[in-house]
Amino acid sequence: MNCLKSRFKQTQMNIQLSLFPEEPGSSISECQNSNITRNSTSKLPPKKTKKVQPAKKRSKPYIWVTWISSLMGEEKQCKFTAWSHAHYKFPKQLSDFDSRTHDDMVRQRAAQHKSQGFAVYVEDNNSFNINGKTCDIGGRPDIVVIENGQPIIEDCKSGKRKTAHRMQVLIYMLLFPLSPIGKRLCQGHTPAGRLVYPDSIVEISPSEINARFKEFFRQTVAIISSSTPPPQVPSFWECRYCNVLGGYCPAKVDPEADTDNHDLF
Repeated sequence: MNCLKSRFKQTQMNIQLSLFPEEPGSSISECQNSNITRNSTSKLPPKKTKKVQPAKKRSKPYIWVTWISSLMGEEKQCKFTAWSHAHYKFPKQLSDFDSRTHDDMVRQRAAQHKSQGFAVYVEDNNSFNINGKTCDIGGRPDIVVIENGQPIIEDCKSGKRKTAHRMQVLIYMLLFPLSPIGKRLCQGHTPAGRLVYPDSIVEISPSEINARFKEFFRQTVAIISSSTPPPQVPSFWECRYCNVLGGYCPAKVDPEADTDNHDLF
């Protein structure tokens, strides 16, 4: 038994050391098959090991706005996911998210603003990348509209309300004025915000960009951009949709793991 424990601890140590190389520009080596051997009585065949492409270490941490807002809005608890993406560039994975409803909402809102004679800027026109001392942060608001001289940042959401949505727009309101197009459109003013849902519209006042929010933002960014990774907080639901592959996160819960090897029911 002691021998088995020793071998298990050594395996864990080897996996941890291979997660994130120290040298800038290096890549994470391909993960080895670390699946636990199935019970010999199992009728299911063993899973095939998928070849995992290595992740590239970024020369400087890069953070997308929604990685921050999901943590600030407590939609996600595992900061390790955002930290991993900020420090390493992972191969893109196919997504089953259908954006057609969202895209239709953006087009309809933009058309509505134009019909009222307002200047409207949509998606790619609003992309920004703000350089900082510890990291760079990028984002892309759905719509920026100038209503009677007041810049308003809108984001369309096709699902139910979430606190993370509000945090996302607030971060846009904080950072967009720092970008080249933001400086031109906002002219030194903090823009207002607006969340557009299928059945309602939520207005966000510029006054919400206060000292308390800025400090909360700084603290969250500091965790994600730090050279020290935060603790892994695995859960079935977060791990199920997490883009950080299991080979790079030993604590990750496998949603496809067999759960029928028992005699309870």
